[in-house]
Amino acid sequence: MSYRPIGGRRNRSAAWQWGLIGFIPGLFCGLIIMVGVVLQGSLLEFIVPTSTPQVITEVVNIVLSPTVDSNAPTSTPFTEVIVVTATPDPNAVNAGAQTVQQPTTDPNTAQRVQQPTTDPASLQPTTVDSVAVEPTIPPTTVPTFTPAPTEAPVSEVPEILQSIRSLTVTIPGGTYTMGTSPSEVVQAVEECTTRDAGACLAAYGEDSYPAHPITLNPFVMETTEVTFNQFVTFLNVQGPNSHLNGCAGFPCIETRNENPDAVITFDSANYSIVETLAEHPVYGVTWYGAREYCETIGRRLPTEAEWERAARGDDGRIYPWGNTWDNALAKTNRPVDTPPGTFPVGSYPTGASPFGVLDMAGNIAEWVSDWYGEQYYAQQASQGNVQNPTGPINGLQKVLRGGSWNSVPFFTRTVHRQSWDPADSQRWIGFRCVGEPQGANAVGSTGAGLDPQSLGADIPDAPVETPIPNAQPTLAPPPESQQSGETTETTSAG
Repeated sequence: MSYRPIGGRRNRSAAWQWGLIGFIPGLFCGLIIMVGVVLQGSLLEFIVPTSTPQVITEVVNIVLSPTVDSNAPTSTPFTEVIVVTATPDPNAVNAGAQTVQQPTTDPNTAQRVQQPTTDPASLQPTTVDSVAVEPTIPPTTVPTFTPAPTEAPVSEVPEILQSIRSLTVTIPGGTYTMGTSPSEVVQAVEECTTRDAGACLAAYGEDSYPAHPITLNPFVMETTEVTFNQFVTFLNVQGPNSHLNGCAGFPCIETRNENPDAVITFDSANYSIVETLAEHPVYGVTWYGAREYCETIGRRLPTEAEWERAARGDDGRIYPWGNTWDNALAKTNRPVDTPPGTFPVGSYPTGASPFGVLDMAGNIAEWVSDWYGEQYYAQQASQGNVQNPTGPINGLQKVLRGGSWNSVPFFTRTVHRQSWDPADSQRWIGFRCVGEPQGANAVGSTGAGLDPQSLGADIPDAPVETPIPNAQPTLAPPPESQQSGETTETTSAG
């Protein structure tokens, strides 16, 4: 190796030798410094500044509930609260997750749970990679819904009216023939003119045929007509002046204040009736008054079909007791010496219908619920077997059934139809009520002082009476010739 003089131009091929001579000592010094720093434990602090450890506390509210049956009782939901806290062991990440189940009143409200750390400097930041939560297992059986017991409905019928309303009998449902035939009407006219010396025409019965089948549900019917005692009690429950417009805005009945021939007294505070008329069928009552009474006591007026069913029975009889007329079984104006006016209800127990309903022939003609239609039976027959017919949808007059004390037997036939203005009152018109079968027999009485064993025992002798012409089925019978001489003190009143 040869050396050039100092200051001279250095040979390019020897430069690496000088670099190597300088690098080796420098590397050795650097290593010595780094070893010293590591041994003093300050390398991490020198490279990465030390920060304050952070505690991560998260509360995760997870509400898990199966889909419930809307009919099943609602169970109390529960909340799974996942509390994640820092832990000094970085390898035990899941050990810091705690699962707590507790009832939650508001599942939408998050709860913060903070746990203090005793030595923050010794904790390292912790992250949660995953949290495993077991789903709620739905019940294997659907809970049975048990409704709360309900109290029995309280009757809205005033107790005093419940105690006096008439006893009822059940009328079976089924299919039967309603109406009559032209031949039956012709025979009835013959009996009226020859036997009873009446003036009857076949035209009076044309609205009662043809005969046609109908089907009815069972119902209950009051065994007797509504009495004055019952109706006066009803008026007193309704209150003063209720007779004027207290029946759907119409008059219920006339008192002596409106008509001197009326028998109910009203003293501006109370209604009353003389004792001798208390158990007579109420008369002079409007159709609206009859309907209001029935509905107030929890019943209703019968339909025309129901009335005929209760009177005729299963064998389709012409009179409630059979097919042959008997003056001793009903109150009409025959025989001619029969006193005018009504008898107490139930005075003819042997004249009852097959179901035990009394006075369905004579005494008082009875309102029913149907509007009157002259061609209604023909219309019904064209429709076949009609279920529970209720009459025409409108009309001018309401149907009357059963005849009265002021008519000949022709008008008391179970198939005969009459009609009248529902807002008008007559001394020969009254009513009775019907109801549904459930429990209707359980409450009521036949009226104060009325003994069914003695019905018909005290019928008085009657004065001789001149026969009077009869009315058409849609008109009222003419007034009695001796009407002006009657008093309310007699057993027979009208």
